[in-house]
Amino acid sequence: MVFGSLINLGVKSEMEFYEKREARIVNLFALITLLGLFIGTTTLFFITGAYPTPIVSFTALASLSILLLNARAFYGVATYIYVLSINLSIFIICEQYQISVGNYLYFFPVIFCVSLLHNPFKANSRTIIFFSIILISFLAAILINIESLKLKSITDADNKILLTYNCILTAFLTVILVYLVVRLMNRQNNELIHILKKEKESQALISNSLKEKEVLLAEIQHRVKNNLAVISGLLNLQLSNAQGEEAKILLLDAKNRVMSIAMVHERLYKKDNLSKIDLKLYLSELVNEVVKSFPINIRQIEVQEELDNVEIEITKAVPIGLIVNEALTNSLKHAFKTSTSNPVVKIKMQSIYDRLHISLSDNGIGFTDPKNMEETGLGLSLIESLADQIDTKVAFRNENGACVSLVFPL
Repeated sequence: MVFGSLINLGVKSEMEFYEKREARIVNLFALITLLGLFIGTTTLFFITGAYPTPIVSFTALASLSILLLNARAFYGVATYIYVLSINLSIFIICEQYQISVGNYLYFFPVIFCVSLLHNPFKANSRTIIFFSIILISFLAAILINIESLKLKSITDADNKILLTYNCILTAFLTVILVYLVVRLMNRQNNELIHILKKEKESQALISNSLKEKEVLLAEIQHRVKNNLAVISGLLNLQLSNAQGEEAKILLLDAKNRVMSIAMVHERLYKKDNLSKIDLKLYLSELVNEVVKSFPINIRQIEVQEELDNVEIEITKAVPIGLIVNEALTNSLKHAFKTSTSNPVVKIKMQSIYDRLHISLSDNGIGFTDPKNMEETGLGLSLIESLADQIDTKVAFRNENGACVSLVFPL
C-alpha cells in the first residue's frame, strides 16, 4: 500500500521503538498536512477573494522536505522543521484573514500531533520547546495584527464561508488524524508484542541454558566434594596407621585442611546459589568439626560463637576457611598445654559497613612473641600467605590468650 510505504519512509528495523514511532508520526503529519492543503484548494469554488498561494506553497514544500529528510535518516531535523513550519504557516494564515474565520483552530490538531512526538528516552526540554513554539505562535496569532499581511479582497461573506469551512475542515482532519494515529499505534503495539514474544522466547532459551549450566556446576561441586572426601578418608587411614604422635598431628592437620575445602563445596552443592555460601553456617560447622576431630580427650573445649549473617563468594570462602582452620588448629595444639580451667575458643564475625571482621581467640597461654612471627611454624605462615591472596589484613596478638584477626572488604 502506497500510504503505508510513505508513513514508513526512513524507518529501519534496527531503530528503537520510540524512534520508529517519531519517524512514522512525523511522516503521517506531513501527509495529513498535504491532504489538508489539497482539500483547502476547494475554497476557490466558494469565495471571491484571493487565494493565499505563497504560504500554501511554502507549507507544501515544507511537508515534502520533511518526508525527504526522514527518508535520508535526518529524523531530528525533520521533526523540528515540521513543528516550526506548521506553526509559522498557521500564524501567517491567521494574519492574512480576520480572526473571526477561525484559522487558529488548526493549532489544536497540531497540539495533538506534537504531544505524540514525546519520547521518554529523550530530554523533556525538547517537548517543552515544541509546546512553547505552539503557545507563542497561538498567542501571536491572537494578539498581533499585521496589516501588511492581510488579504484585502476578502469580503464579509467570504469570512462567513471560511469560518464554516475551517470548522468542518479542522473537525474532519482531526477525525482522520485520530483514526490514522490509532491505527498506527495498534500496528506499533503489534510490533511491540511481537518483539516481546521473541524476547520472552530468548529469555526462556537463556533460562534453560542457565539451568543446565547450574545443574552441571552443581554436579561438579558434588564431584569435587566427593573427591575431597576420598582424600580425607585416605588421610584417616594413614592417621590410624601412623607411628608417632608428631606424624599423627601432621596427618590430622592435612585432613582438616582438606575438610575445610570440602565443606565449602558441600554447602554450595546443597543450595541454589552456586557462587556464594552462608559464611556463618560454614564457619560454625567448621570450628565444631575441627574441635571434635582434634585428639584432646582430657577436658572439653567450649566453643563460643558470635557470627553475623554473611554470604560470600567461593573464591574468598575457601581461603577464609583455611585461615580459620589454621588459627583454630594452632590454638588446640599450643594454647592449652598448661592446666587451663574451662578452656574456651571464641570465633567472632562482624559485618561493619563494607568490611568483614573475623577473629578467633582462646583463653590459653597466648603467643610467645606476637610481634615477631618469622619463627612460627607452617600454620601461621600459611595464614599470612592465604591472607595475601584475598587482600586481607591479618593480625596476631595476645588478649587473655592468643587472638588471630582478619579484616577484608566485602
